Amino acid sequence: MNILAMNPIQVPPDGGKQVNIFGKAMLIRVHGRDTGGLLAVVETHDKLGDGPPPHIHRREDETFQVLEGEYEFTVGGKTISAKPGTTLFAPRDIAHTYRYLGQTPGRLMCVITPAGCEGFFEEIGALSPQQQQDIPRVTEIAKKFGLEILPPPGK
Repeated sequence: MNILAMNPIQVPPDGGKQVNIFGKAMLIRVHGRDTGGLLAVVETHDKLGDGPPPHIHRREDETFQVLEGEYEFTVGGKTISAKPGTTLFAPRDIAHTYRYLGQTPGRLMCVITPAGCEGFFEEIGALSPQQQQDIPRVTEIAKKFGLEILPPPGK
């Protein structure tokens, strides 16, 4: 796609493609195919304890914006508390994860640059909840998207 020919993108508050990843709702607000691969935007809706396993992106950086609730991020071994309005940059090749700490639902916006990782969310979201528990299968899908899923700390 020619970046000069790109059109503005507007996503209404209830817009985007919903996918369910490991029992939690995620919205793909802006897909990379609509930005010529420049970026994708996803939003998570979290409850107490939600968050991905520690992982490393080999192809993209992530910029997180806390919209609602309180999160705890671990990026490159550093723990960071993040309340609404906090912006956090997690560069590629650095291990990171987060956990939602709030009692009321939380929302987190993530800008992925360049795009591509949203394909992982779509592929995992297309699996049944039982298939999503097949860790070797999930790990293989992750590898296709340049993601390395790490064991939990202490394992």
